[in-house]
Amino acid sequence: MNDGNPISDLLRTASQLTGLLDRETGMLQAMKPSDIKALHQDKLALSTTYGAQIKALKDNPALMGSIPADVRAHLKATMESFQAALAANRRGLHAVRAATESTLRAIADEVQAKTDKHKGYAANGGASRAGETGRTSAQAFAFDQSL
Repeated sequence: MNDGNPISDLLRTASQLTGLLDRETGMLQAMKPSDIKALHQDKLALSTTYGAQIKALKDNPALMGSIPADVRAHLKATMESFQAALAANRRGLHAVRAATESTLRAIADEVQAKTDKHKGYAANGGASRAGETGRTSAQAFAFDQSL
């Protein structure tokens, strides 16, 4: 895919990466995040290539000054599309994460509500209901494993 022209190569890679991000975002919007796994290798390869191409252009700033105005305009439009695809993808990832966390919280709350019904024995020796033992409910906690 490398035709020796760094600008053409960057345009091609950015367009391919934009298309891949658009497909991934569509999967996120369809709430099918597990389907994204199939895109991982292509995304990794394109991202690595894109990073190397950007670095090569930064290392050779004279190249950017020598491109014709129409190619520069095409490059700008392509990069704006790429940035928009990145932003949409980021929003999709955050939405799926929030939905997953919300679902997990709802499940945990429901489990807690069911287990709170019987907390032990009341003062009269019978089974107590929530709030009759004077105990506070158990609280979940996590350790900071980065310590």
